[in-house]
Amino acid sequence: MPIQLLINHFNSITPLSPAAQTALQACLFLEHFPKKTILQQQHRPAQYIYMVHTGLLRSFYHRNNKDITAVFGTENCIMCSLASLLSGEPSAYSIETLEDSDIFFLELAALEKLYDAHHDIERLGRLMITQYYLDQEKELRAIRFQTAEQRYQTLLQSQPSLLQRAPLGYIASYLGISQETLSRLRAKY
Repeated sequence: MPIQLLINHFNSITPLSPAAQTALQACLFLEHFPKKTILQQQHRPAQYIYMVHTGLLRSFYHRNNKDITAVFGTENCIMCSLASLLSGEPSAYSIETLEDSDIFFLELAALEKLYDAHHDIERLGRLMITQYYLDQEKELRAIRFQTAEQRYQTLLQSQPSLLQRAPLGYIASYLGISQETLSRLRAKY
């Protein structure tokens, strides 16, 4: 049962009471989305948090008539436009499926009610936001302080399957390099 796998994942972060698990399950919805479905539109306020059960997502933005990939999301990954969710302002990012994907989603309004009713879910949210921040800080340091080759090596170590699953143009923009540079790095490794 997919929902129980997600609950187990949350319990591995912090234990949830049976009542919290039941309440959370009632607010989570699983839906199948075909490849190339836009889940979050740039410039529109975010309303949902997405959790990848199966498939591949990317978060991206447009700059100078180009798509720039900011983040990839694979199985068990949570994706959202966090700044938009927290502020209510329009999202700086779009989120789309790169493969046929089964995605859990949770509406922000429902999450707020869960936070009010269940301290353990509120703790889970805090821990997950903390991890999100740490991941973003790590990505920012990589962009600022690592060479293209070092960023590629990190990707090979942390998400090797991404090189077979995601279009190379998206991977190149994620790494902040040209497709030609990516091709040279792939040939080298």
